This record gives sequence, C-alpha cells and structure tokens, in this order.
Amino acid sequence: MNNADTLAGYIPSLPFKGFKWKWACYACTEGINDPVVLLGVLFRMAKLEGRYKYSSDEFADELIQLSHDLKGTGVNVDLERRVGERNIIRNSGQYWKALNLIPAERTGGVITLTPFGRKVANHVISQTEFSAETIATFTLPNNAMDAKERNMWEKANLRLHPLKLILSILNELSSKDASQAYITPLELARIVIPLSGVRGQKLDVYIDCIKLFRDNRLDVSKWPDCCPEANDFRMAREFLLFLSNYGYLTRVSAATREGERYEFKFDLQREIAAILKTTKQVASDVVSDAERKIVTSHSGRPNQARFRKEVLSARKRCVISNVEMPEVLEAAHIKPCKYNGADTASNGFAMRMDIHFLFDSGHLRISEQGDVFLSEKARWSYGASIPPRIILPDYVDRENLRWRWDNYNGA
Repeated sequence: MNNADTLAGYIPSLPFKGFKWKWACYACTEGINDPVVLLGVLFRMAKLEGRYKYSSDEFADELIQLSHDLKGTGVNVDLERRVGERNIIRNSGQYWKALNLIPAERTGGVITLTPFGRKVANHVISQTEFSAETIATFTLPNNAMDAKERNMWEKANLRLHPLKLILSILNELSSKDASQAYITPLELARIVIPLSGVRGQKLDVYIDCIKLFRDNRLDVSKWPDCCPEANDFRMAREFLLFLSNYGYLTRVSAATREGERYEFKFDLQREIAAILKTTKQVASDVVSDAERKIVTSHSGRPNQARFRKEVLSARKRCVISNVEMPEVLEAAHIKPCKYNGADTASNGFAMRMDIHFLFDSGHLRISEQGDVFLSEKARWSYGASIPPRIILPDYVDRENLRWRWDNYNGA
C-alpha cells in the first residue's frame, strides 16, 4: 500500500478485541503526567522509602503539602483527598510503575522505589534525561498492565514504542512539509492507534493516512474504534501530554480537546532523531543538547527583559559566582513561569549565563537555607568553582525556594 487510492479504501484489522493504547490507568488523571506532580510525588516517596506505607499519615502529610503547592499553578490534581487507604498509589500507582519509578510487583504497601526511581528522586538523572530515556524505552505492553491484558498483546506478538512512534511520525511529516508537522488527539485515536495494531506497519502508511484524512479523502467511519469510551480517548491523549509536558512537542489549544495540536519542535529535530535510534540509554551528548534547547525555549518569554531589569536592579552580581559583568548576567526564575511564578525580584536570582542553565536544568539546586547542590554530572566541571553554601539576598522569597526544592527538577 503506497498510493492514495489503495489507502483510501484500506481498513486496518485489530490484533485482538479491545485493543487500545493504555498509558497507565483506566481511570486517568490528566495532571499526574505533569512533572511537578509525577516527580513531586516521587521526591516525597524518596523521603519516606522503606520506613512508611503509602497509607501512612506521613505520606498523607507529604501529599497534602504538594496539593497546597499546586494551588495557583494551573495543575489541577487534588492530592489532598487521595490519601490514607485510598491513596494515590493504590488507585493510580501505574503512572509510576509504567515508567519504572516504583516496582510493578507488590511491596506490601511499603513505599519502595526502583534503582531508576531513586536516581531520578536523588537528582542523579535530570528531568530531560528521564524523559529521553522514557521515550526510548517505554513499551506497550509493559509490566504495569494486568496479566490478562499483557497476555493478549504477547499472544498477538505485538510490541510497540508509542512515544517513539508519535515522534517518528512527526519527524517524517516535518521532513515532507513543515506545515503538516503536528498531530491532534483525534488523529492519534482514530488513525495512529488502529494502524499500530497491524504488526510491522510501515511508517509511510501512517503518514499517508494522516495526510488523506486532513484532505478529507480518508473515511475512517468503518475503521475499528480503539477509543470507544471517553476515558479511552483520555488515555490516548496522555501520550501527547507527556511529550508536551517534557518539552518535545508544543501544545496548541483548540475549541475541543480532539482538535488540540501537538506541534513538532524543529529545533529539537537532531536530538529527537537520535533518541528514535536509541533502544536503551540515550547518549549523554544528545541529552545535553536537548536539555539546552528545552531550557532556552522556556526562557524566551515576553516579560523576560523587564524581569531581568528588576532582578539586576535588586542585585547586580551573580548569586553564585559574584560576577558583576552585566553582559553575562541573566535573571533566573525560582518558581518557574510555567507554574505561575511571578516576574518579580523576590522570585529571581541574578546568575551568570552558564550557572543559569545549570539552575534551570536542575543540575544546580539551592535550598531555602542557601545550601548549594550540584548534580553528579555538573560536579565534574563545576565542583571546584561552585561554593557549597551562599548568603541568600534578603529580597528573595524563601517560600519560592522551598517550593522549587520540594517539587521541581528542572526544565
């Protein structure tokens, strides 16, 4: 099948009844996939690992604090009610299990992280490294699925890398026509997922079917519906949300969720292509380049010039290195703009450009007491020049530092 006439009449067959893409849970909670929730909960698990249960008062207190921290950020997840015996891990633990952050097997309710989860929680692995490795390795089926469902996939001899597939489709669309380098949740649900049920499906078939659909030349009314219920559609959309939340796609709102556009980021094309070729750990240079570009894309905001002026007026030197040369100083947000952090001096540090990058990417962290921590990677180059502790400027809001420390792991 490589011509429009043949594809226009093509109807894919499903490998088994009920075939669908399931991110983690049947009962989706959209906000859990946001890094400040997914990783914020993980950071709190790490504090209590091995000593307390998910149903404990101690874990409940941590979730209540995170729930308070989410207020006003635009992330709508009510963790305050998901504590005790009906805690978030009992009902939605597959979000962390599917990403290999906590074990898929039972632990008697005791808070337990995987070795990979500990590396993420302890900031050994940066947020970009975590997302790149997830894209490269996340598969359907996976151990977070129930055994019956996993068995159906295995009997069909079907194994997919859904995040890689989405990026592969967009990468190919971008190479043919830049204006077509996007995907909607409707296209994912009605075209991509049904096609993916055909073992060994060619990438060109996905591309051609999407183009025909956009030209109103492909009738999918007789195609199998892999998202018959509203919750199925929400599950499918989770894959796009993950790629958007971690900076690989740009989400453009529409009148309906079906029509949202998730646009390919052309400045990440080389890094995405490298991730698509990876089967295990993503090369460090690829992660570094992706990290730099994702951080840069977040910092180019309309109010950045005014924010920089206000921060540098409050303190004309780098908070870490004491460099005073204005040409190399930038203003760094403590609580990120993405989570409604203010463009005010109380929410900012003057930082040398390279230190600003370390801070934004999570390789340099500052506690509300002024303790400075470097990631293992940053320590090799900066360990001798970065002080272990700084005197915080009086105008800086310590609560913003506490918020970032507890909830945020970089761009």
